[in-house]
Amino acid sequence: MNRYFAYCRKSSEEEDRQVMSIQSQIQELTTHAQKNHLQIVGVLEEAQSARTTGRAVFNQMLKRIERGEASGILAWHPDRLARNALDGGQILHLLDLGELMDLRFPTYTFENTPQGKFMLGIMFSQSKYYVDALSENIRRGNRTRRASGWPTSTVPQGYLNGRSPAGGKIVIKDEQRFRILRRLWELFLSGAYSLPQLRDIASSEMGLRTRKTKRRGGSPLSVSGIYRIFSNPFYCGYIVHDGQWYQGKHDAMITIDEFDRAQALLGRPGRAKPKGHEFAFTGLIRCGRCGGSVTAEEKRNRYGYHYVYYHCTHKKTQTLCREKCVEEDDLMAQILLFLEAIYIDNQTLSELLALIEDEKRKERGVQVGVKQSVQAALQACQRNLDNLTRLRYRDLLTDEEFIRQRGELTQEQQKLKERLRRLEEENWIEPSRNLFLFSNRAKFWLVHGTSSEKRLILATVGSNLLLSDKKLRIDAEKPFRVLRERASFPNLWSVVNDVRTFFEEEPGFAIPVLPEPGIVSQAR
Repeated sequence: MNRYFAYCRKSSEEEDRQVMSIQSQIQELTTHAQKNHLQIVGVLEEAQSARTTGRAVFNQMLKRIERGEASGILAWHPDRLARNALDGGQILHLLDLGELMDLRFPTYTFENTPQGKFMLGIMFSQSKYYVDALSENIRRGNRTRRASGWPTSTVPQGYLNGRSPAGGKIVIKDEQRFRILRRLWELFLSGAYSLPQLRDIASSEMGLRTRKTKRRGGSPLSVSGIYRIFSNPFYCGYIVHDGQWYQGKHDAMITIDEFDRAQALLGRPGRAKPKGHEFAFTGLIRCGRCGGSVTAEEKRNRYGYHYVYYHCTHKKTQTLCREKCVEEDDLMAQILLFLEAIYIDNQTLSELLALIEDEKRKERGVQVGVKQSVQAALQACQRNLDNLTRLRYRDLLTDEEFIRQRGELTQEQQKLKERLRRLEEENWIEPSRNLFLFSNRAKFWLVHGTSSEKRLILATVGSNLLLSDKKLRIDAEKPFRVLRERASFPNLWSVVNDVRTFFEEEPGFAIPVLPEPGIVSQAR
């Protein structure tokens, strides 16, 4: 009586998507063996593709057959044994030598005759053709999808896979993370932050967490994760595969110029390296005439005095740029003039901070009752879901009614959970405090701070910085516009209210904390 090894294999690859699980194969093979009175001496399981050679369990099984431990193999289908010519040839060779006497399959009948081995060889060849054709079809489909402007792999943070109105697979914004990541790009491009600092800002101040999946996610970004974000061309609207760039159809988070500037800051191979001398405002300002970058250089006159000049790089050959250079002291004076417009004196600062504290106390008093109300509604929603399940269990509801009502209750439950989370966060208070403190201290540290602190101040308060005719144009970031226009507000409470509205709508906008002005140390 022949003795058999029951061999079960499944791969996670595309080739085995429709194949039963290993446990299901074991059950089927056991039933087949009992029905046909076959003796199974071992059950061998393997989770590896048969497309290439080198399966450890399969090779060990053949060696055990050569040693005489078994004389037959029981498998679900011939393609479980081989999808490549070498493994299929080994099976046929053992049959020719007589060391392998029989093969049994619930889905295929094999006879150990010349005709049977010929048909088995055809089955192995067919399995190889199937996996080769499938691989080529997948590659062709991926090429077509990339050429159409859509990625073929997992989308990075800030994006989600979605469906078009016609049902096609597309990439959409992850609204929860897109704005936060855009703000991280702005901070990085300012040149004022290192990757570890941005990691801390993203996790602590912005509350950014990676996208949650079945097996991973929901955790803060690592430094390497931050690096991958800033080195991924997907964010500037391109899909890169094997060195070829495809124009994507997804919404770009940054421009290609911003991406190139980011690579220079990262110091990637083949890209420009950051300069050894640190200037306060390089990398932040662009030429208002040609759109090129504004760089800086240090000069010394014959009397030994040092001067720092900022000027256009004049690297855009298609435009003749005649923008003149400007001294750093002139730039500083213009930035100070801008900071003066958003400056908050100490008395006004105290009043604004007191208003925030008053509002905080009032909210906490009101929120106790609101929280209790939301928690009670959440508990009632859970009871309704439990009752709905009982009604369906007792067949008092149809499937359609159950699915519809459960969907409505689940949606209500998620809204209540989100509202409860927002009540517990108080996500506008600390950013508002930081904004008012920053506006009070920015002038002092622009004069007395280090180059990195000066850069941080300008990058925080302004955007779209353009130098034209030696004049620096600064577009104030939205929260600073409120402070600049506060003279038109009827009272300070209106200022607090507008700032609060901004931070509730833009929770990812980070305001750095500047030290309290005091005696400047020798280190500065």
